This record gives sequence, structure tokens and C-alpha cells, in this order.
Amino acid sequence: MNINTVPAFDVRNAAQAVEALPYLLSYQPDGPDGTVFVLAHDTMRDGPLFSQKFDLPDGTDDPHQAAHQMMHNTLHRLEEFATGPAGILLYLCASQKDAGDGYNAMSRHQVLADALLLSAEAHGVDTLGVIFVTPTHWWFYHHENPHYRVEGMPVDGPNNPGVVTMNARAAGIPTPPSEAKILAAFEPVTGRDTEAQQAANVEAVGLRAERVRSTSFDAETERLTAIFDRLLLGGGDDTPLTDLTPEQTAELIVGLRHRPLRDIALGYSEPSELPRARELWALLTRCASDSTTFAAAPLTLAGYAAAVAGEIPAALIALDRARTADPRYLLAKLLMEQLAMTGSMEEITDLARQEREARLRRRDR
Repeated sequence: MNINTVPAFDVRNAAQAVEALPYLLSYQPDGPDGTVFVLAHDTMRDGPLFSQKFDLPDGTDDPHQAAHQMMHNTLHRLEEFATGPAGILLYLCASQKDAGDGYNAMSRHQVLADALLLSAEAHGVDTLGVIFVTPTHWWFYHHENPHYRVEGMPVDGPNNPGVVTMNARAAGIPTPPSEAKILAAFEPVTGRDTEAQQAANVEAVGLRAERVRSTSFDAETERLTAIFDRLLLGGGDDTPLTDLTPEQTAELIVGLRHRPLRDIALGYSEPSELPRARELWALLTRCASDSTTFAAAPLTLAGYAAAVAGEIPAALIALDRARTADPRYLLAKLLMEQLAMTGSMEEITDLARQEREARLRRRDR
């Protein structure tokens, strides 16, 4: 979270805290997955300190164990900041399937809300409140006013601006984009294409192994680099990317699991290349299906390219998706940390550009 892009709001005013949530997240929380969002608030300076995001536990998870782990991680971050008095505000953001069933969904997550409060107390963390949020309404757990629990309160936002939205407009802070619309670009292929693509992805693993055995890893990387150069370098050869066959996308997807090729792919970030590169990374993500580890590399490249284009919310969503696809994928974690610390990819882009220039010089000798 970049606190410089968050408009002024009163963290103790539930309506303002809910209205500020999209600015804290950098996007409207209207995606398919539920989230527990933890905002740490610096009591002395009266401002946001940091945020943590966790998956909203489903019915198969132990809410008490999940709450304990969330509080443990939050306490660890608080210790890293070595700040003075701080409190936390907890948001339970509904999944899409819960969004149209607000009160009942809020009630189903009551056990988790209670467990979070108890765990925070056990860890000695002051809790400012626990709020259940859907795209249209919110409920405050353990509030003395029953209106907050039964009917729900309407969410203020772009179409019905409250204090926070007006403060954002006055400060020139743009309205956060829709998470659902950003994720739509990465929806897996469907219908008859699904089976053909999945079969091609599996077959590509064996075909790659055969080529590496008959040549070498370096030769295979050079072969796939030539394909990427044809598709992307200097704007590419104008081949419609949608014309790529399942076999062609599969060999690129599998190849990007090899770090040298993925690092080369970071270099396609010049202005003439970026739109087409983003189209290709999104296509490969859809063909990989974001429920497989194959998706981690193209999602990470999509996040990187979005950040280079200045679309930080899209970058954060893609990188978070990459870490969900493969929690061990280190580059996605490093890029997220880079965005959190600096708000840009300039340092990494400079390194990628240097590597690209050296590669092209070697190629042209």
C-alpha cells in the first residue's frame, strides 16, 4: 500500500473507513475471492501505517486457526515497523458468491470476526473494529447500533460520493479501478478450447525435455527467444496473437518456467512493445489457467508490464494472482515488494534494459 495515494479519512468513522477501502487496496474489491484486509493505523501520527491482505477462510478452514495466523503475521509486521502505539482495523471483504447475500454472509463469518477480535486481544493488539463489506453494503460487527447489523449501510463511493471520495477528488487522486474488470483479462480459456489447451500444456513438457536432451538448455532458450523476438521485438511482426495454436502457446508457457527465458521476457517493455507484450502475457495466462503453477510466470510478466505502463492496481492484482498460482514464485514476491517500497519498476526496468541491450549486441555480432 502506498499511503500517499490514500485520501484523508477518519479511521474511527466506519462509513469513511469503508469508503477509503478501495484506495487502501488500490482497486475496487469486487473480484471473485473474499479477502481479509488488515489496516494498521499509527495512533500517534493518526495515519495508515501498513496493510496486510489474507484470503477469507471458507467453510473448510478452522476460523480460529486462521485468525491466529493472521494476527501472528500482523504482529510480526508491527514489530518490523518498531512504531509507537498502533491499532488495527479489520475488513472482511465478501466474495462474489457472498456479495448478493450480504446479511446472511455477514452472519456466516461472525465466528471468524469473533476469532480475530479474541486473537488480537491475546496478542495485545488494539482493534479499532471489524467490518464486513460487500460492493454495495457494510456491517459493523459488535456495534451498539443494530442498524449496522440488520439492514446494512450503503457503501459511499464514486456514484454516491461521501467525504473520502470528495477528499480524493480535491487531491487529484483517481478513482481506483475495478478488480473484476482487471481479472477478466486473465480468465482461463473455456469450452472446447480448454481440453485442447490443457493437453497441449502437458505434452509441451515432454517435448521440451526431448529438445533439451538432444541439444541443450541454452539452445532451447535461444529458440524460444527467437519466437518472442518475432512476436514482440520492436512491436513484433503483426501476427495476430489470437491465431497462436494451443501447441504454440503451450511451448511458450512451459518455456517461461525456465528463469533465463523469463528474464529475457522482462525486456520487452519498450513503448512500441508494451501493448503487444501485455496482450501476449494475458493470453498465455488464460491458456495456462491461473489455477496451475504454469500461470505464475505469465502473470508475473503481466504484472511487471502493467507497472511499467503505470497501472499499479493492475500490477498488484496480477502479481498477487501469480503468488496464488505458485506461492514459491520468488520474482512475483520481489516485484510486489519493489512496488510497495518505491511505487515503480524503474530500478528493475533499467537492469532488464541493460540485459536486453547486451543480448541484442551478442545476437548481431
